Amino acid sequence: MKELIASESFQVMSTELVCPDCGGIIGGNPDDAGRACSCWSNKAGGAALENRSKTSGDTGVKTAGAHPQTKICCQCGKDLAGKKRLRDSRGYWCYACHKLDQEANKPKGEKCADCSRIVAATALSDFEGRKICGSCRNDRKEMAVAERRRSGINTSHYDQLAKSRLLWMVAIVAVLLAIIILRHFNIIG
Repeated sequence: MKELIASESFQVMSTELVCPDCGGIIGGNPDDAGRACSCWSNKAGGAALENRSKTSGDTGVKTAGAHPQTKICCQCGKDLAGKKRLRDSRGYWCYACHKLDQEANKPKGEKCADCSRIVAATALSDFEGRKICGSCRNDRKEMAVAERRRSGINTSHYDQLAKSRLLWMVAIVAVLLAIIILRHFNIIG
């Protein structure tokens, strides 16, 4: 049993905590290999500990003297203070960079004739003379099957056959009646 355990390799979990804000090692020493967390430097750490002790739970308090956040475009680096801007998870965007990013990330392909979604040109197929996507094609096939189930049975051929049989029977009955009448009057022997 000891041989089996000795031959297996075990993975060891890291004990270093990485700061989600700056990417440094929380509680790390700046002299050690790797980058120490800059959010908890001696100056900031003391202030944060003071603020934390004044509040309940783990909520931090901003001081009134905190400097306002600079609004710089994350794409081109232009200062956006007082200008038209947008914000997402990456930061602030100037309007021009946002428009360029939208154009670059616009879906490429063709529109489906039914649902108007943009799909790859290879995903479109010709169905009854229209270029449609696979999901619309499946929907149309299902609708056609359902329509066939609801439609009545075409009985015109059966009706024609029944008419012709009836005419043949009427003709045979007419011939038999003619024979009976002719025999009754002794015209036929």
